[in-house]
Amino acid sequence: MKYIYQDSTELPVQRDFIEDLKSFIDITARVIPLENSIIEIKCKNKEALHELNNRITGMDIFEEKLSLLVKKLAKDLGTEDLMPCADAILIICRENFERNREILEMESRKIESGAAQEYQKIETKVLEVLTPFLISGIYGAEKRFELFSSIGGVSGEMEGSVSGLQYYYKLWFTEEPLTVERLIGSLSLPGWTKTGILRKEEKIKMQDLSEFLVSSLEYDSEKNVRIILENKKANRKFRIEGGGFKYFVYEDEREITEDKELGGYIDIEDLAKIPVKVQNYLRENLRTYTLSKVLLDEEDAVSTNQIFDCLKVIAEQYGVIVHECLARGHNKEEITIKMEEADGTRTEKYISKAEMYTRLSDVGSEGVEIAEILGVDSRAQIKDSKYLIA
Repeated sequence: MKYIYQDSTELPVQRDFIEDLKSFIDITARVIPLENSIIEIKCKNKEALHELNNRITGMDIFEEKLSLLVKKLAKDLGTEDLMPCADAILIICRENFERNREILEMESRKIESGAAQEYQKIETKVLEVLTPFLISGIYGAEKRFELFSSIGGVSGEMEGSVSGLQYYYKLWFTEEPLTVERLIGSLSLPGWTKTGILRKEEKIKMQDLSEFLVSSLEYDSEKNVRIILENKKANRKFRIEGGGFKYFVYEDEREITEDKELGGYIDIEDLAKIPVKVQNYLRENLRTYTLSKVLLDEEDAVSTNQIFDCLKVIAEQYGVIVHECLARGHNKEEITIKMEEADGTRTEKYISKAEMYTRLSDVGSEGVEIAEILGVDSRAQIKDSKYLIA
């Protein structure tokens, strides 16, 4: 399937942009009210805590002034018989203040504890809403994967980043160990071995690593890889790292590729095929995933209520393609793309600017701002910008 503009130019991202656009609008409509509800709760709790703190401060000030006043009165009268009475008054007042202060402080802690639970509940919902979209809906993001394999299966993490926005996923793959054969097919690497019956001699032998376990794997959007392979006994370990046509192979900590004799037996072209095979494995074997964290300029975007700002970052990228769709399309009120099958058959898919604006404006002022960034409001001016291709 090929995705193209109406003038037959290929889209910079080979995805169903209309569906991604609809998904983006949907998550905007769902997540903004959640974030606003957290902000509203925070404001109410802040006011309640401020009032309680003022009451505690008021008691402290009153207690201090009362003590000064009573002591001054007793001193002015100059009668020692009044001091026990003054002390008794201050003791009773102090006890009363302490009881009331404790009640107010307990109420403050109760508000803070309840608020933290309420925030966490809504923040979890925010992450749940964003989970299915962020993993593949952000164009031009630099991604880095790290996988770990054991007898129990394969799990890992993914980090994505673009324009100050970072997001992290926990990943789960198949419930079986990841072998070299399953990941990249057959693989053999050279090594020294002793041969001969009467006279042992060291010779180079290609070892089949197909049954080796991939204990860890790192991969990024630049198609760089770092793979650690271990045999079942865990007494032999290989490491392959690199990208493009430049790779380094190590057995334990000894580099094989720099060895004048062993290095010549390594097929770099075979190693250069590994990134594509790793990419295919990630696409075909990912079973479940969970969004664990979203950052904006290295701050937790959920707890600091910056998810709206994150959406604006995404809208900037989508807005560039919306602008191109309108510029290259026949109907200036619709965002249209074409989908071309392998046999040349073409179908169109579109969404109107009016529909997008209506759905976003229902969200409120934040939705209207997103609509303007996307360029589906008549007042919007989309800036020329470049974006990375996913």
